[in-house]
Amino acid sequence: MTFLNLKTAALGAAMLITAAPSTATAEILVMGGNPEGSLFYAQSQAIASVIGQHTDDRVDVLPQSPTVFFPMFVTAEADFGLSSPIEADFAYRAIGPYEGAQGGEGYPVSTIMLGSPISLSLVVRGSSDIHSLADLEGRRVVVDYGAFAGSSITAEAALANAGLGIDDITVVSVSSYPEGVTAVIEGRADAAVGSLGSGILQQLNAAEGARILSIDPSPEAIARSQEVGSAFVPIEVPAGPVGVDTDIHALSYATTLYSRSDLSEETVTSVLDTLWEHSSQLETIHPSLATWTQDRFVDTAFVVPFHPAAIEFYREKGVWTDELEARQAELLAQ
Repeated sequence: MTFLNLKTAALGAAMLITAAPSTATAEILVMGGNPEGSLFYAQSQAIASVIGQHTDDRVDVLPQSPTVFFPMFVTAEADFGLSSPIEADFAYRAIGPYEGAQGGEGYPVSTIMLGSPISLSLVVRGSSDIHSLADLEGRRVVVDYGAFAGSSITAEAALANAGLGIDDITVVSVSSYPEGVTAVIEGRADAAVGSLGSGILQQLNAAEGARILSIDPSPEAIARSQEVGSAFVPIEVPAGPVGVDTDIHALSYATTLYSRSDLSEETVTSVLDTLWEHSSQLETIHPSLATWTQDRFVDTAFVVPFHPAAIEFYREKGVWTDELEARQAELLAQ
């Protein structure tokens, strides 16, 4: 698997940020959110909008992957980012596609809050003769997403669920999640990662029809997926969403909001307080955020330590438990 050099990616992305004048009473915060057409981008825009409406701060969404914005945490060119816990764990521990990052120390990433569960699998055209993940053997599958390591990891986890590896398929390479689905639309690939609720999935459905392939939720199959990414869990998806004509299972994890570890306590607390008080507004902007609710903000499933200001905030709200404290200590000791 070939991944874009992270330092080069970070340097290129830094040039995309347009400078804006600051004021004494407001901050301009930069939030990583993946490219347009992805679910993370839409969710990041919604989160940024709510923060902007209820504080004096402005949040600019950077349409880049975590392989770009996590390195920007080091230089304070980015402040927050929406990511999968799987990719954040790799970045924090300098393993996988982030191997050797920061001299092996990893990037300064802190958990702020857990959010909505996301549903993922591989998607094919509706007219395709592919009806299961096992049917992908020998087919053209988008597995190499370049700098978008999260999508590459998801593709490998979905294949592993069916007992397949990259040697069992023809690898198709693209540069982003939306481009993967576009490759299916254009006939350059038979399957690519599909994130339920993403705009590009709707484009596939309008052009060629869409079929999300069900994963095997058995413990044995999930264990194979978790060898690729430990945070993956199965989720049942009832028929109804684009690409889901019958009840299926998909891979899932909690979409998580991260910050750079040295972000000020005042800023972290302000963001948390805003999203805590106005979380119900999120789903009016994007329906996938209907499950971005207070009861999900903290959970022992987190894989990167919480920011100290976040812990203090959740303690004051009465939701920081002994179990969470033990998990935090475990992660800090690793």
